[in-house]
Amino acid sequence: MQRVPSGQLQVAKVEGKELGVIAQSFSEAGWASCTVRLLRTFSWDAKERAFELVDFKLEEGSDLIAVCGPYATADAAAFNVDAEMDVGFPEREDYDGVLYLVHGQPAIANDRYQDAAAWIVLSGKGLDGKDRFVSLALEKSNTQLVHMSVEDQQLNISLILPKQIYPISACSELIDLPQMQIRTGLGDIESAHAVLREMILQAIPTRARNYSAPLIVDTWGFGTNVNQALVSSVANTAKDLELEVLTIDKGWENIVGDWRPGPHFEDGMPGLAEITARSGTRLGLWASLGNADPLSTVAIEHPDWIASWRGKPQVVSHRTSSLCMGHGPVIEYLAGQLANLANNGLTWLLHDFETISRCDSDIHDHPQGLGEDWAVRGWYRLLAEFRENFSDVWIENCWNGGRPLDLQMVAHHDTTIGDDFCDVRHNAVAKVGLGRYLPAHWCSSYMSDQNSLTLRSQLAIYAVGGPWILMGDIPNWSAEKLSLAKRVMSVYRSWRLMFPNGSVRWAQLSGWQADSRWRADQEVLAISFVHESGSELMACVVTQQLENPEFRWHPVLKGALRITDEFTGESRDYDESEVVAGIAISGTTAEGHLFSAVAI
Repeated sequence: MQRVPSGQLQVAKVEGKELGVIAQSFSEAGWASCTVRLLRTFSWDAKERAFELVDFKLEEGSDLIAVCGPYATADAAAFNVDAEMDVGFPEREDYDGVLYLVHGQPAIANDRYQDAAAWIVLSGKGLDGKDRFVSLALEKSNTQLVHMSVEDQQLNISLILPKQIYPISACSELIDLPQMQIRTGLGDIESAHAVLREMILQAIPTRARNYSAPLIVDTWGFGTNVNQALVSSVANTAKDLELEVLTIDKGWENIVGDWRPGPHFEDGMPGLAEITARSGTRLGLWASLGNADPLSTVAIEHPDWIASWRGKPQVVSHRTSSLCMGHGPVIEYLAGQLANLANNGLTWLLHDFETISRCDSDIHDHPQGLGEDWAVRGWYRLLAEFRENFSDVWIENCWNGGRPLDLQMVAHHDTTIGDDFCDVRHNAVAKVGLGRYLPAHWCSSYMSDQNSLTLRSQLAIYAVGGPWILMGDIPNWSAEKLSLAKRVMSVYRSWRLMFPNGSVRWAQLSGWQADSRWRADQEVLAISFVHESGSELMACVVTQQLENPEFRWHPVLKGALRITDEFTGESRDYDESEVVAGIAISGTTAEGHLFSAVAI
């Protein structure tokens, strides 16, 4: 990579093409080999990947560029076609308001540009033969490129603002450049993850570092076909299950952009507050604060507030427009909308869709070329002031399925979505992918009614980590499913106090070999929450009959253990030799399993 002076800044060039302004650089000599591990986040334009971990070997003289930020999947796809290609939004007739791909396809293994969470670890060997690592975390939610290469046995990392989004000529107007936190040390990739987790933990708000992950029911199982009577029915079952939060998802609002209950909630906010109070739950509401339907009052009265990109309004989720959060009046309006909800019973805010918009309008407060940067500032100022004024309202990040993932997002939220696919298999992958970086109580998992699976298979995975968010038709669950759900929820409640002090990982198995990437389509998905004490809660779903009649689970903790089948409540004490041999699990049928292991 070349560095070309541009005033007081430097511009990165790769193979003669300008990438953008260099915000920060790091170099370290003495690397004999290096592997980069990225977390590719969920996105509706690459939904089959879930939150998967992928490794890339940095060859001498080659490079890898991680694309981080709000539209990373689409950006990486465009850049892989041409690093100088412009980025925008699709305009196809069949556009459904969820996809952001403009050119090409989601990044694959050999592509130079890879969409990724803003948490990256690099590990390898030094010239002295010792293991060494670099852990880095981006501080801001802006779109940023992380350029990584090894040249002459020197590891080089540069943080770059892509010129398509932050024009080189405009970057001199930035108040401050985005930065990355970097830690280096001796050790393997697990050492790197431990250091990175500590960096992320330090960013988590004090109140969210150690809390009891709630049990939540959300109405998305009914789509937008919700009304006051339906919510009341859901609340009745929520009371029976002793759930703690009832979130009314999209469909409660009058229209996206005008954040008050629609006429199908005839008693308004007081009625919703009364329903949840009667059921013993707290009131949660879905909101896409960064969006406005073209027919909403706010869009009609303030068309000048709509974000525009390349001369056109953005058309994003559910064919809504984006409000420009880099424009001062928008933040003032949204602050008032949020305050009204919080003053009328809101206790859990689930925000979704596109919050950080791209905008190059010349009639807004922000510099014309830096709309996304100003939108990032406006969004987090809004959240910070809201948290200060309404500290009893908890905030969940569901921003387009979980992005962005960086220190700034973590610092302003209390949890983040794990999988917007609401699928058992994808949730397992997401729990492990996010679990490398976040404590187990910070990864919300959405559970739909997957009636093609056995009841145990539907429920097992959700006992591990949380918050656990039920998105099914719980008023019509069978008595059998309700009974089994109560059993699994009791396990969840008994373990959740430990979630802040442990992590979710793939369970250790023998007798069956996983694919190296543990994809969501594996025959077996087995995950474990492992507490710092070594106590372990393992959930396993066998998705189809295996060739082997059984395989074995090997708990992390060695020595004499008490193993409990949490579905039946039956316990058995194993001596050390039996633990080493492993606990047998049947592979003859497709079924879910839930076991715990504690020292005796």
